[in-house]
Amino acid sequence: MQKEFTFVGNVRPINSAQLPRLLLLALVSAASPGVLALNSGTDLNLSLKPIAGGMAGAAYTKPQEISAALFGNPATLTQFKGFNFGLGAAILEPDVDNYQSNNGFTHHSHSLAQNYIAPDVALGAEIAPGFVLGAGVAVDSGLGADYRTQPINAGAGLGLGGAGAGGAATLPLLVELLSFSANLGAAYEVTPDLSLGAALTVGFGLGQFGTSGSTTGLAGLTGDFGGTTSSVHDISIRGSLGATYRLTEDVKLGLSLKTPLQYHYQNVLATTINGHQVYQDVKLEQPFEVTWGAAANVTPNLLLEADVAWKNWSQSSLYKDVYKDQFLAMLGGQYSLGNWQFRTGYSYASKLLRDNPNGTVGGFGGVGTLPLDTGVPGVLDHNDIIKVVQTTLGPVVWEHTATAGLGYAFSPKFRLDAFAAYAFEGSAERSTLALGDYRATGSEWSLGAGANFRF
Repeated sequence: MQKEFTFVGNVRPINSAQLPRLLLLALVSAASPGVLALNSGTDLNLSLKPIAGGMAGAAYTKPQEISAALFGNPATLTQFKGFNFGLGAAILEPDVDNYQSNNGFTHHSHSLAQNYIAPDVALGAEIAPGFVLGAGVAVDSGLGADYRTQPINAGAGLGLGGAGAGGAATLPLLVELLSFSANLGAAYEVTPDLSLGAALTVGFGLGQFGTSGSTTGLAGLTGDFGGTTSSVHDISIRGSLGATYRLTEDVKLGLSLKTPLQYHYQNVLATTINGHQVYQDVKLEQPFEVTWGAAANVTPNLLLEADVAWKNWSQSSLYKDVYKDQFLAMLGGQYSLGNWQFRTGYSYASKLLRDNPNGTVGGFGGVGTLPLDTGVPGVLDHNDIIKVVQTTLGPVVWEHTATAGLGYAFSPKFRLDAFAAYAFEGSAERSTLALGDYRATGSEWSLGAGANFRF
């Protein structure tokens, strides 16, 4: 005789034979809006700029390139008199693995989301004494997860649903997010010591959510769960304000803030209401951010900078369900020797994943007739599905990053710069009931270069 369970807050009973499939259906629906993130959430900050990248992104107070000024603290634009132009690009290579286990069975999935290129271009000009305008385009957030060829094993070890050895189902999850920003900034040197600035960002966001590839163990579900990928896009705006103050001849202080950047992705997830299929929308928001720091010329040839960023993920649409507020500390140095510049840096990102995530992401109500944020006593906690999302599609697990950079000025008007960075491996674990245990490990490296012109 089959056992029956009743969802908490729901009067519809289900039997034990249906339960594994319903759990997996919920898993697919919850995973769709997730995003694999960088060590500073899904934000790049200044980490992939040709010069700032070699100083671990420490460029919010005294940047050495026009792009870092425009996309960081806009008040620093006044440090670039005359006409400045920068052109660069970086490659980012994440290396993320997920391990699923339950009842003695283990399974390993490696994300193939790799080979990301981030272009970067900016220019600025002093159009009046002490008044500088800047404009540019860059990739400011993104990345993804790709488990098409090494799918996630959901409910490993249950032996249910005909999924093959040890697992209830395999899910070829595919998620990708990219945000391009076009910035227009202005700064004014109020006094020789004080500068104020502002910037407007027009963002263009691309999002791809769902599954793509062969799926097993879901034969009884309605719809093609091996090909649910949808690709959507949206535009949005955000603003930033900044100030710098020269405390002494050799010490400068900086403060800036950025408003949220919210994308509204429409028709990204299907559900059934009164027997009719409808599509749900989701809002995804890059967080409100505050940065502050100090830079000092310790000697005529040695520049040191320390910046701190605070990111309000706990109030950002979608991310607040899986992330908590985060601090990012950036330390960087540059030593000049003739025409050469040698750079190094270190950044630390506080832990980002919420220990106790919400039961839904982005406010999704469910998929089909199955609601999210649902518990089955002894079988499924209300947030078990979102714990799987955290470790498969949103595992921001690395905290420590080391960088190095090199530059050479061929003339006062032209220079080339390059950098390398490595984020050391970190990990996170989450336990569920019927779906098993999930552990994510990850690291990443990046290389970049660029040219700067000054006239």
